[in-house]
Amino acid sequence: MLSVLPAPIDLAALEGRLLWRAGRMAEPPALTAATGWAALDAELPGGGWPLAGMTELLIEPAGGELALLAPWLGRGREPLLWIAPPGWPCVAALRSLGLAVERLVCVDPARAADAAWAAEQGLRAGRCAAVLWWQAGPIAAATLRRLHLAAQAGTTPLITLRAPAERSHSSPAPLRLACAPQPDYRLAVEVFKRRGPPMAAPLRLTLPWPGSVRPPVPERHDAVDRPAPAPVAAASPARLAARV
Repeated sequence: MLSVLPAPIDLAALEGRLLWRAGRMAEPPALTAATGWAALDAELPGGGWPLAGMTELLIEPAGGELALLAPWLGRGREPLLWIAPPGWPCVAALRSLGLAVERLVCVDPARAADAAWAAEQGLRAGRCAAVLWWQAGPIAAATLRRLHLAAQAGTTPLITLRAPAERSHSSPAPLRLACAPQPDYRLAVEVFKRRGPPMAAPLRLTLPWPGSVRPPVPERHDAVDRPAPAPVAAASPARLAARV
């Protein structure tokens, strides 16, 4: 009997389609949307936020996450589902960031299990532009996997906003970012999990001040010699509006 040997695999033909080398950025299978930050787009596979599946932002509550996401979330007309935000949304601050409050659907479940259920329903419906879930405490690995699959099935992006301490814990999210507020309303952003090489250094993005709480500009006749104010740590639009 004749034996037929399998044809050799052409690795050169596969490269760029089926093979991914860890030293270069991978092309994600799903679509992406520009973040509105050119420096951040250059660090993300596909050049933007994934439009399906789960992405994790590790950041303290009200630490500037809305200003970071606003250039992307402000596009489109589909509903935005927010689950357990750290504070009641401030209409003036959100509008100054380009977010239409008419699109917001906010729910505040009493338990983390109820929040996960609400997130899954919103993802599987496939009607939302994005689902944001703020969760300070730990989330079971099985729950994260289920939500990631739901976000893929419903072709809806899920942004989980978790505590920075969760960085040491594994997650099924293919994209994870650590964000830390900096003085002068800046945000240090490190993409520490992606299909690509490690970042050389975190990005430092200057976030926009909400128009309703922008620091006043001194008048020209004010020539009093006084010390410069101490730097102020960055905060989210909701927290800044609450101070007014």
